[in-house]
Amino acid sequence: MNCPSCNTQVSPGIAFCPECGTRLPTSAAPLRVLQNRYELTKKLGQGGMGAVYLAADRRLSTVRWAVKEMSDAQITSPLERQQAGDAFKYEAELLARLSHPNLPRVTDHFTEDGKNYLVMEFVPGETLHAYAQREGYPRPLPEVQGWALQLCDVLAYLHAQQPPVIFRDLKPANVMITPEGQLKLIDFGIARLFKAGQTKDTQAYGTMGYSAPEQYGRGQTDARSDIYSLGVLLHHLLSGHDPAMTPFRMPPLTQLNPALPADLAATIARATDNDPEQRFSSIGEFRRALLGTGYLVQTAAGAAAAPAIGSTIAITPQSGAMLGNIPTLPPHPATGGALPPSTQAGSTTLARVGFWLGTVSAVWMLVALIFVIIGAGTGDPNEVLSGFGVLLALPPTILGPTAAIIGAVAFFGEPVRNSRHGRRDALIGIISGIMTLFLCCGVAAALPDSDDDNGMLRSPAATTFYDATKAVPHV
Repeated sequence: MNCPSCNTQVSPGIAFCPECGTRLPTSAAPLRVLQNRYELTKKLGQGGMGAVYLAADRRLSTVRWAVKEMSDAQITSPLERQQAGDAFKYEAELLARLSHPNLPRVTDHFTEDGKNYLVMEFVPGETLHAYAQREGYPRPLPEVQGWALQLCDVLAYLHAQQPPVIFRDLKPANVMITPEGQLKLIDFGIARLFKAGQTKDTQAYGTMGYSAPEQYGRGQTDARSDIYSLGVLLHHLLSGHDPAMTPFRMPPLTQLNPALPADLAATIARATDNDPEQRFSSIGEFRRALLGTGYLVQTAAGAAAAPAIGSTIAITPQSGAMLGNIPTLPPHPATGGALPPSTQAGSTTLARVGFWLGTVSAVWMLVALIFVIIGAGTGDPNEVLSGFGVLLALPPTILGPTAAIIGAVAFFGEPVRNSRHGRRDALIGIISGIMTLFLCCGVAAALPDSDDDNGMLRSPAATTFYDATKAVPHV
């Protein structure tokens, strides 16, 4: 292509001639020009209330914007039209005064031809809902951990405003994710300022399933309402259960995804309690609880297995906002990212197996010993109780040493070395396995002595047990 003024050959895609500075014509005419500045080049999303467009800037040729349009043509009620316009203006003014890397940057808002427009930064990405639908539920825990910390960070910023800003509609469709795995909250249309002393909200807002019960006339929304929504969002990502199917009744997370740690599930369950008084009092407390489980470690945002996201953006007018760069969270000063070993609380499957196998074996053998002692003490001529106790003692004779071996392997393994609960479970498995062997010796000692010349035990069952105990190696 040649410049129409100086005839200099210019490469495709260049907006201005490098020789004379003349603006070059684009290959396709813009859909519309707003404020004689923003050239709408592509529609990114469409909905009942308007659309979102990709726009070029006539003043800044290298910059692209996302322009959110709201049309009230389909609103017949004058009151609802006024409320929609007020909500749009409120969103623009609210975002304009906020400054956080996990929030969209608003640069302009105006009205033209009866429609409201919001101009924001544009970065390629997609909603968390679109990403999870494409990749599938449930999402891996290491992936969700980075998202949880980023969302805690931005909610803490909003709640720290004076007065606090309550988002009130946190859900995957209102969270954008960049190709680097960084997040941004979008759609502040129903965010509100917390009014101290108000007993309940004047209007019910939010998305059924994600929004807290108090948003539906049961009380006033505050920071704990966002904690509820964040807990539901994490529950959805980790389980795949759509909260809209059972509003305010979240199934236990470990039932839907048994691989998840029980203490992490309990933390999320507390965050999603229907009673605000039972939830965490602040987003900071919720964040500390997530970190305290040992399964959400403070890592750099987007590091290690950042999701691969296509370059095509999927935006709705309800989502609206585009994304920008988000700085990473600072790593832990002592460990370079992970929490110190002393603060991690998770166990491992091997340690839990040793724990339960050893505990059950010890209790089982103790019951067998009780039967043998009762049989020997009552002088049962047929040795029914003693014989039953001997038969009862045979399985734990094998299971006890097995538990001790499994516990020892788990105790010295790398996954358990940095886990308080894992070390505890493995140690209990070892101790209970050894106790089972001592109880086994007690069973043998409690059996009545034989009167025959060969020194054998009287009952056939006792003889079988005696031979079995000689064959089992003692730890």
